[in-house]
Amino acid sequence: MLPKKIETVLAQLEKYREYEIQKELRGEQILKKERSLAITREEGKFLYLLSRAMKATRILEIGTSFGYSTIWLASAAKEENGKVISVDILPEKIVRAEENLKITRLEDNVELILGDAREVLNKITDPLDIVFLDADKRDYIDFIKLSLKKLRMGGVILSDNVLDCPDIHKDDPEICEELMEFINTHPKLSSVTLPFLPNGLEMTMKISK
Repeated sequence: MLPKKIETVLAQLEKYREYEIQKELRGEQILKKERSLAITREEGKFLYLLSRAMKATRILEIGTSFGYSTIWLASAAKEENGKVISVDILPEKIVRAEENLKITRLEDNVELILGDAREVLNKITDPLDIVFLDADKRDYIDFIKLSLKKLRMGGVILSDNVLDCPDIHKDDPEICEELMEFINTHPKLSSVTLPFLPNGLEMTMKISK
């Protein structure tokens, strides 16, 4: 489906994610800056296919990590001469993502930004087609509120980890409950939970101005 050089990098990142999972199962710690926290391949394919179907040219990703999901999104954006704006707060993650994007030759279709996603959202002027959230779940409601102002009608917000959110936030499960209540009661949104295991992906469409 994708060029060989892209599939090779994706496979390498998938192998590293499996290595992470095995370390976690053994109870070994992984430094935050060394964690890829990648989505599954099935989610990646979905991001790619949805972006292609929507002919998305303006995509915002919050939570770059090593660039796994960025590669799927950029591969789709490239077909429409579009661009992905990808934001992360850790410089080590931006460096790793930049290396991977150069190998895949997708760097011209991605703008990597080190910094606060709130500041990035406030500076965006052109309407966004897709916003992909894969960051701290405590910030999702703020990100969605800001994204709504920038999202075109019919645009989509994709929130990762909605199924395993209670496991991630065992100390404060209300974070997950508040997020889902906000999404499902907002008058401008229509949403559905996609059961990609183990993460879960919430697909939310802007249906009203």
